[in-house]
Amino acid sequence: MKPHYEDTVTQPLTSDELIHARVSDLVGRACRRQIWFLFLDGEDVQLPLIIPVADPPVLPDDATARLADTIAQGVEHLDARSVILVLERYAGPQFSSADKAWARALGEGFAGAGLPVRATLVSHSRGVRWFAADDFRWDASGEVEKGAGTREAPGTRDAAELPQTRKIAREHPTADGRGPR
Repeated sequence: MKPHYEDTVTQPLTSDELIHARVSDLVGRACRRQIWFLFLDGEDVQLPLIIPVADPPVLPDDATARLADTIAQGVEHLDARSVILVLERYAGPQFSSADKAWARALGEGFAGAGLPVRATLVSHSRGVRWFAADDFRWDASGEVEKGAGTREAPGTRDAAELPQTRKIAREHPTADGRGPR
């Protein structure tokens, strides 16, 4: 059941589980290829604006950073403090190289625009799946993939610096052990 806006303002999205549940309720299973942008205020309450962008290119291009910048500027008047990205595509739950490229490009674009990405999720043919930064940031050799920021080998950060998404993935694995459903 889709939540009414009045209900969303009483439930701040203060955890990864709450974000996953909200995206599952709002977007649910994929039925077309598009990208959704949801916004949170300083109290982690979802703002009353959701932006779907239908039929994006298969891979991000030079316009992706401009898109992120334009969206960030457009929501300044709402006092948005972070954005939730949802990559919707009608395919299975496995992350594709295109999913990874979009997550990296949009993350960098919004970081450059000064609006941090709070979460990235993938809406697929069977539901919604959390897309942790570790799933799209690191390449097979353990280094940051090209275009994903500074090069840093995994395991070089203190445990206290680990993002909440890693903790969630460990505590709530899917059947394949890769993270929350």
